[in-house]
Amino acid sequence: MNMSHTERLILSNQYEILSKLNPEQADFYQRAKTIIERGYCLQLLELEKSFGHLERDTCQEVIDTLEMHHAMMVSFENLPATEQAEFTPARFKFNGYSRSQERELADYVCFLLEVDKRFPEVDCPCEELSSDIAMRDKYQRMLAAWRDCPRSYKLSIQELRKILNA
Repeated sequence: MNMSHTERLILSNQYEILSKLNPEQADFYQRAKTIIERGYCLQLLELEKSFGHLERDTCQEVIDTLEMHHAMMVSFENLPATEQAEFTPARFKFNGYSRSQERELADYVCFLLEVDKRFPEVDCPCEELSSDIAMRDKYQRMLAAWRDCPRSYKLSIQELRKILNA
């Protein structure tokens, strides 16, 4: 993290203010203030980790994944009852990303659901939206299969099978 002296002074002052406003976290803020003031490069990288960063393409991938799950549920609900019997609705439910392995993606989903109020059909609180295993690779395979379908919101039973089995 490269910062000018002015930026370091401003950030140092902000940490000082935060330590006064949040006495229970004062030790953390005082430590961060010292790191900023003295320019300890290794520890600056540690502070930088808390900022997070998702590329535009990754954000779009997460949005597309949520959209795909919505499209699958809509398509499932439009199938004849005889074809619906092949699946349980839970198969189309968005399970989230692994909080232990895909935290930034999981946090972005929570932002989309709670702050932007998008995807109201995902009726699960964010803290419960977490997969036990990493899901990104699976979702990417599913997205590739979904994108191959000519009608993204009118999926046939064969297309639904193909996406789920990707």
